[in-house]
Amino acid sequence: MRTTALLLAALLPVGLLGLTSGGHAASAPSPTRAVTDRTSDPTSSRTSGRTADRAAGCPIAPRWHRTATRFGVSLGSNGGGSMKDDLTTEERRFGTRVPVVRTWDDTMPTRTPWSEKKRWYGSRWVVTSIRVTPQDVLSGRYDRDLRQYFRTAPRRTPIFWNYWHEPEDEIRAGQFTERQYVRAWRHVARIAGSFCRDNLYPTLVLMGWTANSAATPTWQQVDPGRRFVSVYAWDPYNGALGDAREYVAPRHLFSPVVRASKKSHRPFAIAETGSVRVPGDTDGSGRARWLDKVHTYARQHHAVFVTYYQSTRNGDFELRENPEIRVWRKAMR
Repeated sequence: MRTTALLLAALLPVGLLGLTSGGHAASAPSPTRAVTDRTSDPTSSRTSGRTADRAAGCPIAPRWHRTATRFGVSLGSNGGGSMKDDLTTEERRFGTRVPVVRTWDDTMPTRTPWSEKKRWYGSRWVVTSIRVTPQDVLSGRYDRDLRQYFRTAPRRTPIFWNYWHEPEDEIRAGQFTERQYVRAWRHVARIAGSFCRDNLYPTLVLMGWTANSAATPTWQQVDPGRRFVSVYAWDPYNGALGDAREYVAPRHLFSPVVRASKKSHRPFAIAETGSVRVPGDTDGSGRARWLDKVHTYARQHHAVFVTYYQSTRNGDFELRENPEIRVWRKAMR
């Protein structure tokens, strides 16, 4: 979740901010084909070229084949502790298995990026981000680390990976340009695609605000193109600053991101969403009804996944007690 540049939200009513930041059993049908790693780990420009030749018939962005929407929560959103501990806490809190987890890496994971994580991810769907500047990516500085990252990723569960989620603030601040971002995204996607792994889904994650016509940059300016993106994911909030005064209907909050994704001929997902309790909703019953509507809307519009921002950062979005817990537990089952 991001807070800089959120003053843009003044262009919309408070309730329409939408700016930023399923299946239960492990035996649920997999949306992917049997996964094999048909390439060696290329660790030099020469082997990279050979790998690209061998992978010429493999899609950079594997197509997602529709399944029922799955729901989950973010891990590590409040800082401190380990994501494993966070997962244990959340599953105890909700009284059910969390089918989809949203995680972030603030930099480029190196050495053994998945060795511990995949033991506790299990068969859960993983929505995850890596974050190094486009300038460094385009220099080739992280090519070896990127290959290690994708080569060692879990093979039998969908990995919805993202490069630099929500790049809009940095672009507006002049840290890098739309062109640099798009080029870097495509560079990372080509490296991931070189392994011919059809469970690695490049997933563009943008602020919910960016789907609106008044956004700067527009989502089209930072779109690498559907050849490089399997899923378009968004972070629309009901009051991203934690100052919502009403619960905005999901059909109003999410419809811009649904329309934008349809224009790209790719499925959409919600990588972050949430709402604080609005004034007067002392027992959370209003937020519970809103969550139930989010669940219904997402299923009806065939979202790939929806992960709730389980955090107290920038507002108390965290779900801690019934009836809110009961509604989201039902969604995750």
